Amino acid sequence: MRIPKSSFLYTTPIAHRGLHDARAGIPENSYAAFSRAACEGYAIETDVHLTADGQIAVFHDDDLLRMTGERGGICGKTFRQLSELRLLGTEERIPLFPEFLEFLGGKVPLLIEIKPDDSRKELVEKTLAALKHYKGEFALQSFDPRCVWQIRQSAPEIPRGQLGCFYKKFTPKWYVVKHMTLNPFTRPDFISYNIEDLPYPPARRKNALLLCWTVRTQEEYERAKGIADNVIFENIRPPKIQKR
Repeated sequence: MRIPKSSFLYTTPIAHRGLHDARAGIPENSYAAFSRAACEGYAIETDVHLTADGQIAVFHDDDLLRMTGERGGICGKTFRQLSELRLLGTEERIPLFPEFLEFLGGKVPLLIEIKPDDSRKELVEKTLAALKHYKGEFALQSFDPRCVWQIRQSAPEIPRGQLGCFYKKFTPKWYVVKHMTLNPFTRPDFISYNIEDLPYPPARRKNALLLCWTVRTQEEYERAKGIADNVIFENIRPPKIQKR
C-alpha cells in the first residue's frame, strides 16, 4: 500500500482552504486561515493557479470577483497585479505559493489541488519544483486526470488523488470526472469525492483511501465517518483521528 496508515491523509482532518471564517475577518486561502489551521493541528487543503507571468498563486476560483471584487480571471493577471488586491475587504492578500510554503515551514501537512487550465503542464511542473524543498507531508490532487497523469509520470513517489463528483449537466468532461474512467491509466493513490454524492461504489475501490469534501456540518461529519477514511471540512472542528 503506497499510503501508510500513519499518513496525514488517514489521521488528520483537512481544513478546506485553511481554517477560514469570513464573519471573523479570516478569508479562505489566506495566511490568517492557514495560520489558524496550523495552530489547531489540522492539515491544510488549498488550490494553485498559474498567473500570466508564470507565478503560482494560492487561490481557488478561476474568477477574482467573489473574493476580491475585481473583475477578470486570475490567470490573466500578473502576480504583481494580484498582490495589489485584498481578500474580502480585509488586509489579507493572495499568497504566492513558494512564500506560502516558506510561511508554513514544513510543519503542516498539505493537500494541494491543481486547478486545470490551458497552462496545466507548466503549473504541475512548477508546483512540483516548489515542493521539492518542503519538509512536511503533502499530496496533490486534481479534477483533471491529465494533471494526475503528469504527476504520476514526473513524480511517481508523491501521493496523487483524483477528485470526483456528480454533475447534473452531461458533458464528456464531467462524465469522466464522475465515473473516473481514466483511473486505470492515472492510477491515483486516493479518491477525493463530494460528500453529497457518497456513497458511490466506484469511489470506494478495494484498499484505496477515500477522502470526502466538503463536510460542513456535524451531521455530514457523522455520515462521512461511515463512508470515508478522512474528511476535508469547514465550519466545524472534527476531532483528530487516532493513528492506526
